[in-house]
Amino acid sequence: MDTVVLAARTTFLDGSNPLTDPISLFLLQAVLIIGLSRLLAIPLAWIRQPRVIAEVIGGILLGPSVLSRSASFKNAVFPASSLPSLSLVANVGKWSDAASDVHLARGHMRFMRVLTRRIVFPLALVFFLFIVGLELDPQTVLRRFRQSAAISISGIVVPFAVGVGVSKLLYDNLSEKTVPFHSFFVFCGVAMSITAFPVLARVLTELKLLASPVGQITLASAAVDDGTAWCLLILVVALINNPSSSIMALYVFLAVIAWALFLYFAVRPVMVKLINRHGDEEGISSTSVFVMFMVILISSWFTEAVGVQAIFGGFLAGLTCPHDRGFAIKLTEKIEDFVTILLLPLFFAYSGLNTNIGLLNDGEAWGYVILVITVAAGGKVIGCSIAARATGFSWRESMTVGWLMSCKGLVELIVLNLGLQAGVINQKIFTIFVVMALVTTLMTVPAVSFLYPPSMYVKSHREHGVMSMSGTGDLEQGEDKMTPGHRGGVNMLICLPNMQTVPSMMSITQLFQSTPNQLSITALRLIKLSQRTSTYLMAANEGETMRADPVINVFRTFGQLNRVTVSTVVTVCPSEDFPESIRDTSNDTSTHFVIIPWQQSLMQSKASCLDDHFIKGSIDVAPCSVAIFVDRGFGVSTENGPHAAIPGQNQSIFVPFFGKADDCEAVRFVANLAGHAGLTVTILDMRPSVAAQTAASTTLAIDTSVDASTAGQANTLLASLTATHKNIKVETASDVSKGAIIPTRAAAFGRKDLLVLSHAAYTSDEALSTWCDQECETSFVIVKKHLRVSLSDEEGPTSGRIMSVPMSESRATLPVVDESVAA
Repeated sequence: MDTVVLAARTTFLDGSNPLTDPISLFLLQAVLIIGLSRLLAIPLAWIRQPRVIAEVIGGILLGPSVLSRSASFKNAVFPASSLPSLSLVANVGKWSDAASDVHLARGHMRFMRVLTRRIVFPLALVFFLFIVGLELDPQTVLRRFRQSAAISISGIVVPFAVGVGVSKLLYDNLSEKTVPFHSFFVFCGVAMSITAFPVLARVLTELKLLASPVGQITLASAAVDDGTAWCLLILVVALINNPSSSIMALYVFLAVIAWALFLYFAVRPVMVKLINRHGDEEGISSTSVFVMFMVILISSWFTEAVGVQAIFGGFLAGLTCPHDRGFAIKLTEKIEDFVTILLLPLFFAYSGLNTNIGLLNDGEAWGYVILVITVAAGGKVIGCSIAARATGFSWRESMTVGWLMSCKGLVELIVLNLGLQAGVINQKIFTIFVVMALVTTLMTVPAVSFLYPPSMYVKSHREHGVMSMSGTGDLEQGEDKMTPGHRGGVNMLICLPNMQTVPSMMSITQLFQSTPNQLSITALRLIKLSQRTSTYLMAANEGETMRADPVINVFRTFGQLNRVTVSTVVTVCPSEDFPESIRDTSNDTSTHFVIIPWQQSLMQSKASCLDDHFIKGSIDVAPCSVAIFVDRGFGVSTENGPHAAIPGQNQSIFVPFFGKADDCEAVRFVANLAGHAGLTVTILDMRPSVAAQTAASTTLAIDTSVDASTAGQANTLLASLTATHKNIKVETASDVSKGAIIPTRAAAFGRKDLLVLSHAAYTSDEALSTWCDQECETSFVIVKKHLRVSLSDEEGPTSGRIMSVPMSESRATLPVVDESVAA
C-alpha cells in the first residue's frame, strides 16, 4: 500500500515565506489584480470606458511592461512558475496536454496545479461565453436582419480583406514560419473584423443610444458580425488542430454547425416548455437551472470532443437559451457575479501579463502597431459607414455606426489568447493586437460622442416620432395609441425606482381615483444601470423586461383592478441620468404632474430629500410641477384584520398654507385626493392679517408677503374648495402661535396620514425642514409648481378641470407604451 505523506504547511509565524505556497501566492495575486483593476475602473468610468479596459491595463501595469520589470517584484509576486495557475481560462488546452503535464509532474501539489489549470479554470470561460451567447438574442437579430445584413457583411468582408495584406507583412517579418500561413491570415482576419458585442451593448446603453434606430441596427449588425466571426474562429481552430487534413477540419466545422442547429431546433423548444411550466414560480425554478447547466456542460463536452475548444459549446448553449419570461435575465443574475467579478478580471489581467510593451522597442514595431490599428479601425469604419449610408442613414449616423462597429473589447482578448495558446501568434504579435484592441475600444465613446451628441439624436428621433429613451419599453406605433395628453383630463407620471415605493404609490393613486377629472397615469420604472450583465440584458430586451419586471406587473395589475388608466414605461440607465429620464418621459407623455417617491434609509435618518442628487436634479429639469413624496408608511396600518386602514378611510391630510404659488399648487394637489368620504383634509391658513404682517415676519422664517393678484387667487381657491368638498376645512392660525403650530398639529397624525407642504415653505424655513426630516413621523409631500405646466387652471376648481391645462405646442406627441386600460 502506498503511503501518503502530508507536506508541512509554511507559515510566516515560524519565519517562513508564505509566498512559497502556491495557494497563498495565487490568493495574493488575485487580491492585487482585482483590487488594482477596480481602482483603475474609477477614473475610467468618468470618461465612460468599460471595466475591461481597467482590467487589461491593470495586468499590463503588473506585468513585464511596468512593475514586473523589477526582478525582485517579479520573482516574489509573479514568478514564472505561478503563471500557469493564474492563466485560468486562457489556457484552454486539451486533456492530452494535461495528461502529459501530469506525467512529467513530480509531487501531489504539481498535479493539483495542472488539474486546476487545464480542467477546472476553463469552466469560468465556458460560463462567460455562455453569458455572451445569452446577450446575442437570435429573435432580436432576425427582426432586423434585412436592415443589418449589409452592415454586418461589410463589417466582416472589408476588414478581413485588408487584413490579409497586413497579415502577410506580419507573417514575413514577425511570425514563426512553423505556423501555416493560411491559419495565420485567417486568424488575423478574424481578429481585425470581430466586434465586441458585450462591450458594444454597454456603450450603447451608457450613451442612451440603445433604443434609437442607430443603436438597434448597430446592435443587430454586431450580433451577426460576432456570430460569423465565431464561426470563422471555429474553422481556424479546426485547421490548427488538423494541420495535415483540411477535409477533416471541414468535417469538424460542419459538425459544430450541425450541433448548433440541433440545440436551437431540438433542445430550445424543450427548454421553452420547461420554463413555461414553472413560470408561476417566483424567480426561476431549480429544475430549469439544472437542465440549463446540463445543456451547457454537454454542449461544451461535444465541442471539445469533436476537436475544437469547450468554450464554443458554452457560447452555442447561450445562443440557443430561451429568453421567455425573463429566464435569460434571471439566470444571468445567478451566475454573473462569480464569473465577472472574480474570475474574468484574472483572465484579462493574465492577458496584460502576457503583454510586454518592451518588445515594441523600435520604430518598425510601432509602425506595425499603427498599421494594425489603422486597418482594424479604418476597415470597420469605412465598410460599415458606406453600408449604413446605403440603407438610408445620414452620413453622420452612418459614421456613428462605423465607429461603434469598430469596438473590440473583451471578445477580442479571448480570441487573441486562443491564438497565443495555440501557437498561431507569438508574444510580440499578441502585444501588437492587444494594443490595437485597447485603442479601438478607448476611441469608441469619444468618437461617437463627438459625431452623434445627445442633442443630435434626440432631435432626430422626435422628428421621426420615436421615443429617445435609454432602454424604454416597447413602442407600439399606431394612430389608435395616443398619448394621455390628447384624451383630455389629467396626466400624471409616477416614478417607481424599486419595489419598496410601490405600496405608497398605490395608496396615493387609489386616492386620486375619486378626482372629477379624467385621470391617466404613466408609471415610469427606473432601473439602475450597473456593470452587471443582467442590467444590460434588461436594456437590450426592453419588451421582455417590461413583461417580467415585478414592480411594473404589480402596479399595472393594481391599475386594472381599480379601473385606472395605467401606461408603463421602463428605462434602464445610470442613476445620475434618472432626472433626464423623468424629463424625457414627461415630455413624451404630455405629463402635468410628476410624483417622485423618496425613502430615508437607516443611515440617512436625518438627511433631507433635497440633498439627494436624484431628487434635486429631477426638480431642476422637470418640465411640469413636481411632488416629492417622503414615504414613512403612508396608507399602511399598524393593525391587522378588519381594523386595518384602507386608503381614503379614516385618514387625515394636513396642509399648512402660506399663499405662495407652490402653496396653491399643493392645495390643488390635495383637492384631487379629497373625493374619498373617509378622508379628512385640514388646510391651516398661515397668512398673517394685514395688521400683524410685520410681526409675523419676525415670528416665521417664511416670507409670507404676497402680491394682490396671488392673494386674490388664493382666497378664491380656498373658498371654492370649502364650497365643493365637505371634508375640507380651512382654519386660520393665530398670529402668536404660528412659529410652533405646525409641529404641534402634525404631532397628532400617524404614519397612515399625510402632511403636504409647499417647496417654498420647506426650503425657506430651516426649523420647519429640520423638524420634517428629523422628528416628523408622518409621510409628507413637498410640492413645487412649474411656471408653465402645472395643475392650475384659471377657471378654478369648480369647473371640473382643476388639474387640466393646455399643453405647450412644443410637446412631443408619441405613442403610449404598454397601455393597460381597465374594461
